[in-house]
Amino acid sequence: MLQGISHKFRSGVMMLARSGDETINFIGSAFLVHSGGYLLTAAHLTTEEKDLVVVPTTYSEEYSPMSFQRVAAMPVQVRQVDVAHDVALLRIEQDIEIGVPDDFLGATQAVRPGASVMSLGYSFGHQQVHSLMGYNAVVSAKIRSRNDTAMLLYDSAFHEGDRGGPLVHVGDGHIIGIVSGRFEPTEIVTATSTSTEKLEARESNVSYAIAIEYGLELMQAEGLSSQLYTPT
Repeated sequence: MLQGISHKFRSGVMMLARSGDETINFIGSAFLVHSGGYLLTAAHLTTEEKDLVVVPTTYSEEYSPMSFQRVAAMPVQVRQVDVAHDVALLRIEQDIEIGVPDDFLGATQAVRPGASVMSLGYSFGHQQVHSLMGYNAVVSAKIRSRNDTAMLLYDSAFHEGDRGGPLVHVGDGHIIGIVSGRFEPTEIVTATSTSTEKLEARESNVSYAIAIEYGLELMQAEGLSSQLYTPT
């Protein structure tokens, strides 16, 4: 089942980067959500909108090179952004029609703690590793942040290059979240506590993704139609 999830979505997950003088500087991950060349990613990756590009990578069942010397970078524009919930909608600037799976965006309302999920992203892109990586995990909790953002916590170690990638519900094969970062409980407790005692920071092996519904709202604001899969 996990192999099928990886195969279904890996062609639609791209590296997000910024173009320079004959160089491409990796930022994070992004994933296709519409055949018109639209992608979702984490908003904090797009604070500098100039020279943003996405880079698709080739998929092979054989061993692939760790790094590519030449890549086909496509300029993108930020079309919609929700800074409060950390979601951005991008569009590839060139006129392009891209195939995307039917009925692949899910809903978080029926996802329960304990559900099996898979995250996809270019985990080590900052280290020039241009391979898409997938991680199997379990939903640890569903919480709301201090600004009421719906977040999915899952028990998989976070890597910087994962930011902006999709979180997929293995049970039904639908995208339910946008990977945003490592969950840092100490920061949350310290900010909300009235105690003057300083809590010791601890390394967390829990990651979090923003609910896909915020991305769907940006797509609707852009005038895009999308079929949301809602389990019965």
